[in-house]
Amino acid sequence: MDNNPQRETKGDKLATTVQQVGVTRGIGSLVKTVIFAVIVAILALVFRFIGVPWFVWAGMLFIAAAVVVLDVMTLKRTAKVDLATLNKSVPDNAELEAEEYLVDTIPAVMKYGKARSTSVLGTGQVHTPENALLVTNRAVFALTVPLLGVDKVVSGTDIGMNQWMWAFKDISSKLQEMLATMPLDEVLKQCRAQRLMGLGEIKEAKTYPFTQNISMKRKDGKKFGYSVRVKEDYLKAKEIFKIR
Repeated sequence: MDNNPQRETKGDKLATTVQQVGVTRGIGSLVKTVIFAVIVAILALVFRFIGVPWFVWAGMLFIAAAVVVLDVMTLKRTAKVDLATLNKSVPDNAELEAEEYLVDTIPAVMKYGKARSTSVLGTGQVHTPENALLVTNRAVFALTVPLLGVDKVVSGTDIGMNQWMWAFKDISSKLQEMLATMPLDEVLKQCRAQRLMGLGEIKEAKTYPFTQNISMKRKDGKKFGYSVRVKEDYLKAKEIFKIR
């Protein structure tokens, strides 16, 4: 991922802070867990010497060890998350057609209608990390503008969702910076673009009352829904897709 080393954006700072806080909390939790485990282990040994059935004190020792192991695993997973690398590989289906060019962008979007993420011991990945739409004269693409941690769940926190909520300006500025400094096809690769549909494949585009959601249906029946964070971009999207 190509991040600007000269400045840390709000979105990047959010990601690093989430990880740092997660590690700090993990260390604190581990200390408390170790103290708890020591107390339980001492009680288990006392029960053994006073003749309590073996399965009682053995079970206590097992629980004491298990909670420590789980806390250690959680802490390691949180500390080892690579915020700077996107999970998805470079796409092979985002090639531009002949004479295809950029028309407009709709930054700071979040896909809805599908399970967003999975995690184990507080750490995992976002399966629908797209945070911008890009429209050419031929097609609509979904992009993952590469802010730090955009497709990661760290310490139980969906970083991309929080960036959409609190650092949405960074999504827009990063995308515009990329479009200004590199060819469009390279932007599509670095942003792990997905070609949603050709413009001629759009069967229906609509919005919903009291929301800033855009729903598009392809002629084969497949639907794509995105929540647009900024009202101006939402209104622009309605114009692009000719929604009344």
